Amino acid sequence: MNWNQLQYVITIAQEKNITRAARKLYISQPSLSLSVQSLEKEIGAALFERSKGEMLLTYAGTLFYEWALATLRSQNQLNAKLNDISNARRSLIRIGMSPHRSLLVLPLVLERFYQDYPECEIHIIEKPTYLLKKLLETHEIDFMIDVMHPDTLNYQSDVLANEKILLAVPSAYALFPPFCCAGDRPVSLAALTDFPFILLTQEQILGSMSRRMCESASFCPNVKLICGNVETALSLVNRALGITFVPEILSKQAKSYPNVSYYPVSQFYDTRQLCLVYPKNRYQHTQLAHLLVLLREIIPKLYDIPPEV
Repeated sequence: MNWNQLQYVITIAQEKNITRAARKLYISQPSLSLSVQSLEKEIGAALFERSKGEMLLTYAGTLFYEWALATLRSQNQLNAKLNDISNARRSLIRIGMSPHRSLLVLPLVLERFYQDYPECEIHIIEKPTYLLKKLLETHEIDFMIDVMHPDTLNYQSDVLANEKILLAVPSAYALFPPFCCAGDRPVSLAALTDFPFILLTQEQILGSMSRRMCESASFCPNVKLICGNVETALSLVNRALGITFVPEILSKQAKSYPNVSYYPVSQFYDTRQLCLVYPKNRYQHTQLAHLLVLLREIIPKLYDIPPEV
């Protein structure tokens, strides 16, 4: 048994197809099949069974798969520790964030980080919340900056800021009630029956949160458009195509959307917590630990900056 065979079993189990697995592993299918057969002979149990053209784990295979994942994870942690001991300065850090946050948060943080670790390689993975959680759970990102993870046993969620949800409204609507008399006062959703709305999909946290806000106010929005990310929604608002809900931090970059005004929502004063989310028991090498320190230091300050005028 060797490290490669552990990865072979993991990949076949995830792909459920030996041809796709071989392609992903960059080896030939016959070589992959022979390696798995040799492993099954060594341990004395079948790891896979074929069902409707798929390679599915047997009970023994499931046990082996879980052990292989834990073993390779342990190996990666050991390698990271050894790299620290040998004073290696180059490493890979994978950050998960939504696109609108990475645009506003990461430039300042990474500028500071690269002053200390210029050789470090960073991958920024920009996805909606539900996909970021999957990537974190499958160890494809090291941490994410998003809402709190529901699994508090395995994941640490450090609160960085309390984020308000605002109404983003075309500035052209400022001539109409209730916006003409709102000023800095909250706007009631009940007064917006005749205005078109742009919502995010329900899969996204902001999309589902917006719908809950409407339900709690007994308000049925006149939905004109549904889109997949908040930047698209805000661009549509900038073109006076409707009203949308946005995180507070986007109002701090008002110059990017000059035809948008922002209003708090009456009867909804709660905030959502923006968190630094990472696995509790995964080793943090020196560079990763330093980046997390910078994020804890800088992000709260960014949320305290007054909105642009």
